[in-house]
Amino acid sequence: MNQENVKQLLLQLHTELANADEVDGELKSLLQNLNKDIHHVLNSEQAHDDPVYAALSDRSVALSAQFAAEHPKLEPALRELASMLAKIGV
Repeated sequence: MNQENVKQLLLQLHTELANADEVDGELKSLLQNLNKDIHHVLNSEQAHDDPVYAALSDRSVALSAQFAAEHPKLEPALRELASMLAKIGV
């Protein structure tokens, strides 16, 4: 897994989210914040040990659980994102 794969999955997730039925505002905000943080880490030259970013894969797993009930089509992509983040050390 590389950073380009993560960026591709984020783009896919964004597309699926745009085509999804009504998404709860709070969940959408959480996903947007996660997306922003992931892009920041992937584009940073610094080590990924900042506490804000250290738990990105955990945040992704938590979001996938929240999306599972209301938006089952988005949940697998979020789960895969968490796995990819863990594999690249984020």
